[in-house]
Amino acid sequence: MYINRALLLVIGIVIIFFPAIESWMLGSQAAWYRPYLPWLLIIVAAYWNQRTRRPDEL
Repeated sequence: MYINRALLLVIGIVIIFFPAIESWMLGSQAAWYRPYLPWLLIIVAAYWNQRTRRPDEL
């Protein structure tokens, strides 16, 4: 299985800065959308990573 180097770097950065990200997501009760932003970024990154790859069936 091929893992994109840029995606692996982003995952490593997220793991390193997880305490700051967690406090940002859970810090304000008025910003209900903040926990959904990282998931949106993950979906966009997965799409961006797979958009240029050819399917195995061809």
